[in-house]
Parts: sequence; C-alpha cells; structure tokens
Amino acid sequence: MINYEKYAQIVLQKGLNLKKGQNLLINCNVGNYDMARSLAREAYAMGAGFVEISVQDNYITKARLEAQDGDALTYIPNYQIGRAHQMLSEDWARIRIDSTEEQDILSDVDSGKLSHQTKASRKALKFVSSSMMNGEHPWCVICSPGPEWAIKVLGDKARTEELWEVLKPLLRLDREDPSEAWEEHGRDLWTRCKILNEKKLDHLHFEAEGTDLTIGLNSIGRWHGGPGALPDGRMIFNNLPTEEVFTTPDFKRCDGTVRTTKSLKVLESPVEGAWFRFEKGRVVDFGADKGKDVLEQFLNMDEGARSLGEVALVDESSPIAVSGLIFGSILYDENASCHIALGAGYPFCLEMPPGTSGEGALKGFGCNNSLVHTDFMIGSPRLNVTGYDKDGKAFPLIKKGSFTLS
Repeated sequence: MINYEKYAQIVLQKGLNLKKGQNLLINCNVGNYDMARSLAREAYAMGAGFVEISVQDNYITKARLEAQDGDALTYIPNYQIGRAHQMLSEDWARIRIDSTEEQDILSDVDSGKLSHQTKASRKALKFVSSSMMNGEHPWCVICSPGPEWAIKVLGDKARTEELWEVLKPLLRLDREDPSEAWEEHGRDLWTRCKILNEKKLDHLHFEAEGTDLTIGLNSIGRWHGGPGALPDGRMIFNNLPTEEVFTTPDFKRCDGTVRTTKSLKVLESPVEGAWFRFEKGRVVDFGADKGKDVLEQFLNMDEGARSLGEVALVDESSPIAVSGLIFGSILYDENASCHIALGAGYPFCLEMPPGTSGEGALKGFGCNNSLVHTDFMIGSPRLNVTGYDKDGKAFPLIKKGSFTLS
C-alpha cells in the first residue's frame, strides 16, 4: 500500500499554495481515484472550503464515440457551463491527475468523431482554459502511479510500488525536507530564466538529426520556469514535477523542419515519430509513424493549432532524462526533453501593456490563440540549440543535449 500523504501535501502546498477556505476541484480517472481521495483529505486538513472530485472515464468516452454521430457528440449540458463560471468567480483551485491508467483506451476510435467532440467541449469551455493560461487561478497537473502505468513504463511484470520508487526522487519526495527541495529547485530554474532574459534573444535555432528549426521570439517575451505568481502574489508550481524553462514565441515566426523524439498522446490517442515542416509560422506538412490521422485531426482543430504557443528548454541533466525511461505522460516526458507546443500561448510570458485582453490583442503581440495546447518533445543527447540576438550575435544554449548557459 502506497502512502500518498506526503505527496498530496507537496501538491497542495507547493503546486497550488492552497489558502484557507479556498475551494478545490480535482479531475481524475477511475484508476487514480485513490490519489484524488488523498488530496481531498489533505486539502480539508489544510482548511479547504469545499472539495469536489470529478471522475473522467475514457471507457465511457469511447462508448459514446462508438454509439453517436454528428451533433449528438457536441452536446454540452448547460449546468457544466454554469458550474465552470461559478468556479472561476469563486477562485477555485484545480488539480488534474493525468490519465495514465487509461492511456490507450481511445487509440482505436474514429479520430474524426474524437476531434468533433473534443472541439465542441473545448470551445464551450474556452473561457476556463484562457483563465488558466493567463495565470489567474491556481492549477497544477500531476500523475499518480497505478498498475497499468507501471507496466507501460517498467515492463509486463512491474508493480505499482516499483513505479512509485522511481517517481519519488523525481518528485523530490526522497529528500528529508521535500518542501525546501522544491524551493531550492525553483530558485535554480529562476536563475536559468534570468540568464536567458538578460540575453534578449531574437530567435532560437534547433539542430539535430531530422531537425533544423528556427523559432522567432517575442521582443516583449520573458522566460519562465519554476514557481509562478498568482494575482494575489502567492507562488505556485503548475506542474509537479517540472524541469523546464519556457516562453511564448512569436507564432508568426517559425521556419524549418522538426522531428519528435518521444511518443505522446494527442487527443488522448498515441502518436509516434511525428514530424512537422513550418513556413512563416505554420505547419505546412507533417507525418507520423503512428497516429497520423489523429495528428491531422488535431492540426485541423482550428487556425491556431498549426502554430506555436510555447518553446521550452530542458537538458539531459534533468532527473527525468537521467532515468532513461519513457513515461508515456506528457507531464513527465516534456520535463525530460526540449519541447515545442502547438496551440495556445501563455499570455503571462509577455510583458504586454496593462489591461491587454482579447484574442485579437493577444495575437497582435505574437501570442497564439487556439482551443488546443499540446507539447511535442524534440530534445535528445544530439540536440544543439543556439540563441541569436537582434544583432545576430550567437549564444550557444544547449550543446549535445546539455546546457551551456553562462
């Protein structure tokens, strides 16, 4: 039996910085309900006002997709919209536990139906994702070990407890004081961001086998990593674990070809060996060894799905990379590898004039807008990343997968 108490405490204290009286929504799957229950119990012990656990079930989603067509798949009950508005108005905190126990359930469904349903849901609740990406409310994404995920990561005979032993050091739960360990790690990431911000980079060039990609950066962009600030000044970690430093690039400035180095989930379906060719900020050609049909549905979700919303740097010293494991969870795999995200950008990474809002205004400052945001891992021990300022001065940032920042 795994004791999740310490893990739950770190998520609530460092991930969310939950304040007394604050309400909390926990999204989970059936297979990680025990973690959700532990989080709820600890949240109440910390003084939470009200905790709701919302169980998502990919098996039920699959049943709906197999049974329904067309407009039936776009139905969203009004109470869900009203509930979401109420939660935002009351500043609810949110935790999402990744669906690692139901990873491949939707792999054989009709990708067109899945895209149709997903688009309707995300369009109806776009105001929620926009608020989260603006950093207006506390949210945190985590994973929880389970038997299916253990087998996926460690092999057919692996047990949940074995995976937990792998995850503990990655979550810094093996430290005498995990809270202080996360504070220290956050300071290290801030230092990395400070160095990058001082260089005032204009664009990045990524080079590796199958990758020759140039990404333009925003002149008002800032690098972020580690804990970020809420409007009331509280500091939170949106991802646990996290090893990345990231920024919102200029979505109109991306050219070249890039090949992914890890498998991932797109619209809850597996995609492997994906590649993209960009021209003037948009994907103009693409392919995949597995899941090309799902990738096509994703790219056609809306106009913004073919442009970048994020670029992140992670080097091979990341403890997740050092583990040598493929976790099959974007949360973990993105923190083992440099990555790019297709879809919506993070407005809080841009130093825009006070009061700037609305999709048109954000796009005017180079921030992409989309219903989706999915990370694609492109890092490897062979990757070189060079930054250039406006004058063309080169700054080697990553060489053969390792940071060379100074």
